[in-house]
Amino acid sequence: MKLKSKSNLLENIITNLDEQLAAIPTHDFDGTPIEDSLHLDMLIDGVANISFYEDNSFRKHYPINRTIATLLVEDELYERNNQPNKEDLNVK
Repeated sequence: MKLKSKSNLLENIITNLDEQLAAIPTHDFDGTPIEDSLHLDMLIDGVANISFYEDNSFRKHYPINRTIATLLVEDELYERNNQPNKEDLNVK
């Protein structure tokens, strides 16, 4: 994705967010769908814990609160579950 903005900070936040969302597994280690797993809260916390340090400062910022993190994780899982898979594309 090409951003219109030239902000390195914004690019870093989006890159970190994309990596966190892309790394969400579809199932936990027991085979339970991640939406029904006890591990879902940890994944949401991982998104909410994306942070950056202010230039020339030790101040750490968390740009994504838990509500937005929850919505992003839920949306990621919804979109994954509703995208056609290879079998769907080969059905005529």
